[in-house]
Amino acid sequence: MRTRVLLLGAAVSLTLAHCNSQEGGDVDSGGTTSSEGATDAGGTTSSGGATDSGGITSSGGATDAGGTTSSGGATDSGGATSSGGATDSGGTTSSGGTTGAGGNTARTGGTTATGGASSTGGRSAGGGSPTGGTADTGGTDSTGGRQGTGGTSSSGGATASGGSTASGGTTASGGSTGGGGTDPIYEGPCDLISDGCAEAYSMTRAMTASYTGPLFQLGLAADKNAQTLDIGQTDEHTADMTTWSDYCGGTQSKCVVSKIYAQIHSGSNDLLPAVWAAPWGPDCSAGGYTCAAKFTIEQATGLPILTTDAPQEYAIRTNNTENFATGINGGSKAMGLMYHGKPVPNQVYCCGVFGLAHKYDAPDTFGTDFMVALAYGWKDSGGCCIAVNCGSNNSYCVGAEEEENNDLYDYGTSPVENAIVVTQFDPSANAVITYLNGKQVLSHSPPKANLNAGTAIHVGGGGDLSQPDPVRMRSAFVTNAVMSAAEVTAIKANIEAFHPTLNYP
Repeated sequence: MRTRVLLLGAAVSLTLAHCNSQEGGDVDSGGTTSSEGATDAGGTTSSGGATDSGGITSSGGATDAGGTTSSGGATDSGGATSSGGATDSGGTTSSGGTTGAGGNTARTGGTTATGGASSTGGRSAGGGSPTGGTADTGGTDSTGGRQGTGGTSSSGGATASGGSTASGGTTASGGSTGGGGTDPIYEGPCDLISDGCAEAYSMTRAMTASYTGPLFQLGLAADKNAQTLDIGQTDEHTADMTTWSDYCGGTQSKCVVSKIYAQIHSGSNDLLPAVWAAPWGPDCSAGGYTCAAKFTIEQATGLPILTTDAPQEYAIRTNNTENFATGINGGSKAMGLMYHGKPVPNQVYCCGVFGLAHKYDAPDTFGTDFMVALAYGWKDSGGCCIAVNCGSNNSYCVGAEEEENNDLYDYGTSPVENAIVVTQFDPSANAVITYLNGKQVLSHSPPKANLNAGTAIHVGGGGDLSQPDPVRMRSAFVTNAVMSAAEVTAIKANIEAFHPTLNYP
């Protein structure tokens, strides 16, 4: 801005000089003759004003070689035009000679612009003239930037009342202010793990930025042969909630979740409703949607949440038999599980909510399961049987279900509102490590069972899919490596950012 003012001052000085000696202007070819003054041989006669041989005549004012005449002020075709500025009190009129009574050196208000310096694309003054002012055709103007409120304005000085105000300011549209900048790059929880996820599922979102397929599939509860509906993603990688209502007749309970898509090995690791007659129930052998969960939208988020109650449960299956998963370690190698959902208050249940297990018809052997435990109380007063039992009959616990021998941590007598549970097996330390909402709550070495977990993936039931447990699951994943504490912290922050309406105590 200061450089521009100095240039304008220089332009004024040049204008004054210009009035006295133009190109072919006040220097006459032979001399200047006035009616009462000095006569130049063959010169130019001015009667009240100076007539230049170059053809520039001023009647009370100076006309420049550029051809712009001011009546009361100096107008340059590329200079500063003022409606009331640069005005000569007496113009360049000489009473008897080549000297004007007021002279062409007198300016009552100087180079005053009532509206200031205008630019068609640059600094625009409220009353300035873009064709004759100090107009910058490209200017410092941009459509999206900082706008001057009144500029450097004066009513009679060298300052514009509208000043050097940019119509859009000094910021380019879409420039450094971010008005047209790019959106932040999307990251899912699996993108925050150095080794990535071995498998991932979600009812709400993409678990990695690279997954662009559907999240889950809906079927009509009353018509097992009806065409299904895939629920895909929006541009923000969130579950697309625009299509389900038409398909389900506007009622969630008319639909069931007929498939949960695997996001790492799509197709081979997709989860489907159980279709077996398990040893201790349930009997899902009728197939179809017998053991499929009702479609549920969570009020707190406006997004789907997998909601299973007995006999509903999910697993991988091929040709009506359960299959092992693709791309997952299992056995006694490093394993990690993340489950994001809600505990079910006052519900005593069997088995884990999500994880790796043996096939449903294989023997129940300690260590052949490795599943997230999110449990309450005891199965019975003696802590009997195959339940995931907390330390007391009225406490809540998290940890790992390892086919009856379980590594658990009691966290209180009231359930947490929302749970991000990370449970993993570190073979180098021979330890089971558990985090609840980002805080490490358990590190137990050695595990209660000698781990040799299968790689069948189960949701809502343990190894044999008997006596299903309740699930309220938003998302889950499996890793083939042990996550660091920093990665667990980053995963929690990512989930919190995606679900800002939820609380994670």
